Amino acid sequence: MMKKTIISIIVACATVVQALAFTPQEAVNKFVSHSSLRYASLGVIVVDLDSAKTIASYRPEQANITASTMKTVVSSAALGLMGPHFRFETPVYLDGQVKGGHFKGNIIIRGTGDPTLGSVFLPCQANIVDEILEALRAQGITRVEGAVIGDDSYYSYPYFDEDWDAGDLAYDYGAAVHALNFHDNLVKASFTLDSRGRLSNYSFSPAVPGLKVVSRCRPHRGRNSITPYLDYSVPALVITGDASSKSYKNTYANPTPAPMLVDSVERALLRSEIRYDNDAGARDEVKDAERTLLVLHKSPELTEVITSLLDRSDNMFAHALLRAIGAREWENRGQDNMPSDLDVIGVEAVKRWLEQQGVDTESLFMRDGSGLARANKASVNFFADMLSMMAHRRFDGVRLCDLMPTAAGRAGNTLKSNPLSDSIVLKSGSMRHVQCFVGYYPGNEPRYAFAVLVNNFTCTQASIREQIGTFLCNLFEGK
Repeated sequence: MMKKTIISIIVACATVVQALAFTPQEAVNKFVSHSSLRYASLGVIVVDLDSAKTIASYRPEQANITASTMKTVVSSAALGLMGPHFRFETPVYLDGQVKGGHFKGNIIIRGTGDPTLGSVFLPCQANIVDEILEALRAQGITRVEGAVIGDDSYYSYPYFDEDWDAGDLAYDYGAAVHALNFHDNLVKASFTLDSRGRLSNYSFSPAVPGLKVVSRCRPHRGRNSITPYLDYSVPALVITGDASSKSYKNTYANPTPAPMLVDSVERALLRSEIRYDNDAGARDEVKDAERTLLVLHKSPELTEVITSLLDRSDNMFAHALLRAIGAREWENRGQDNMPSDLDVIGVEAVKRWLEQQGVDTESLFMRDGSGLARANKASVNFFADMLSMMAHRRFDGVRLCDLMPTAAGRAGNTLKSNPLSDSIVLKSGSMRHVQCFVGYYPGNEPRYAFAVLVNNFTCTQASIREQIGTFLCNLFEGK
């Protein structure tokens, strides 16, 4: 009798849990009915990957701002077009003559768009500065008479996407992509403004020869509200706004990473046992000089680059992939000098590859590789197509879902405290009045793909993330 009673209780509890569970469409309906979304532009979709059918949706055809979910698009195309084992290569040349351990000429570092050179986010990769010194030692060179040159000519200006907001370019998330990148194209600037808003001193770490800080601040007693901009023509970090006497320290985008790398190599030479005589004219004094390869620096594999950029939502890394795709397309046409509209060529190549995989790109309005441009838009239908295709594609054993971060801590406290947070993989995207998520459940062997793009909500960013996290719990609980 007791056994039957226990069984009855278990059955009753299971029935209650079943009654509390949401169908996928009920979970969507509950989410989109929130008062903070009354004036919002949004789209939601959930796809069963086994049947390739949409099991729940809301406004699936409406194109909305994507923010950083665009990074999944360029990452997918990079896997397909360049392969998971692709590495950026940066050649370093000796342009001169070596005689008896004395090299007379220039050390030329030829940038080809590698975003990872000196990156603090990939500390286990080979250090190009150390590689240069080790290669000089290996050739028995004990003296260098000449100059270190950073060749940044592979990409043409502008280094940033023209659809990016000028107000974003000076911040750490707005770092542009150069042919020769270094230290994540970031620099820590320290400066002091006096009571009249005038600059009293400034410094950069790491050092960037030629870079200045310019103050265009208005004096204001007791108020400090400054805004940074980049002036590429000087080059300079320009500070505007209201300022009283105060010292500042912050990390900003570096508009000239090549001089930073050159300075780092020169400092390393001066600290080493190799004698370094900086003589910019030494190369011209050498007759019959030859250019020989000293070092071929290679970046980490593409899978490691994508894993890092998706986890940290790195705009510079992501946009560097788009430019690499564009450069590959340009060179395949037999062209030499990279055009100023390389981003457009990259976007065309991405969309063409997606279409070849059977993905409908009509509702994809792509402007850059990172999602920083507010002109980037797409429908959740597009993301459903792309994510479904990528769920069934392996690139030498690698899938997109294998490189995506888990939901833990990215979509509010409700999901964070739910075991589902470690099973869902997703890419978030956010900017002012925009919050988006695209991903898979479960992440190890996806059964479902989902996309949530929300623009123009009336609550806080934290609140909309919480709402989306709760929606994902309602959607996948018990599945």
